[in-house]
Amino acid sequence: MNEYQRLIKEARENRDKLTINQFRQIRDLYKEAAKDLKIKANKARKGSLTERWLKDYSKAVRAKVKEINKMLKSIIEENVKSSAEYATAIQLDFFDQINMRYGLGMSKSFTNMFSQVPSDVVKELVKGNIYKDGRGLSRRIWFNDTKVNGDIDYIIQKGIAEKKSAYELAQDLQTYVNPDAQKDWNWKKVYPGTSKTIDYCAQRLARTSISHAYTLAMLRSCERNPFTTKIKWHSVFAAGRTCSLCKDRDGRVYSLKDCPMDHPNGLCYQEPLLDDSLENIGSRLRNWVNGSSDSVVDNWYKEYGDYFSS
Repeated sequence: MNEYQRLIKEARENRDKLTINQFRQIRDLYKEAAKDLKIKANKARKGSLTERWLKDYSKAVRAKVKEINKMLKSIIEENVKSSAEYATAIQLDFFDQINMRYGLGMSKSFTNMFSQVPSDVVKELVKGNIYKDGRGLSRRIWFNDTKVNGDIDYIIQKGIAEKKSAYELAQDLQTYVNPDAQKDWNWKKVYPGTSKTIDYCAQRLARTSISHAYTLAMLRSCERNPFTTKIKWHSVFAAGRTCSLCKDRDGRVYSLKDCPMDHPNGLCYQEPLLDDSLENIGSRLRNWVNGSSDSVVDNWYKEYGDYFSS
């Protein structure tokens, strides 16, 4: 494994750790909300269901969901930026190492060139510019909110039809919000169609956002590396998880402009490929700094010369 491949491996491992940590962050949000709702549910009278109590408790559940979604947006945005930073670091660290090894004196130039990539990627994802439907992060979270509130309405309506007491219905709603609560056979019978785990859609959105931020930042930073023009696709082949599209993409080499994003909840990853050896790249850049002409580097400078410090 050469130094460039080591940087790629390190960035991917950082992204995977970020994804795992984010899963816990989101799950904890819902678990904490469920705890608060349980306290309120335990205060419900075990007798008949009153319209006033139902209205108050339903309002409390919706308020918790709204609060979660605000925090969810903040968590995803922060993790999207970190994911983009990990991907961008591959190219920045690569140039920094060459700069040191070959004494190019261009450290500031390379930092300038890559510094804006993560924040630009966050803007693209939050605004939804990379998606065909144009839906940004807030819009996608709103769709998740709509699904959750729809489930809440359904649980309330079905609970009333089943003649459940205030206490029983409150417990059911608390069970729905708690991602760790087991939905038994009876739950599926009474409330068919509701999400098995309330955080599924949120987790799917968050995980996909990290993946897309990583890929997009990788592509945007590779555009600033004249020696990386292709991306190799790697499929994970997880049992029961790898679709036919991903199997077909495995091992394919794409140009930067043609490399696709992974589908939602995808596990695939992309590897930027160098067009030349590390030694040749270092020598070419050193010769260019010393005044020699290199068509690839010359064109690179024409496009990104504004980032170069004097």
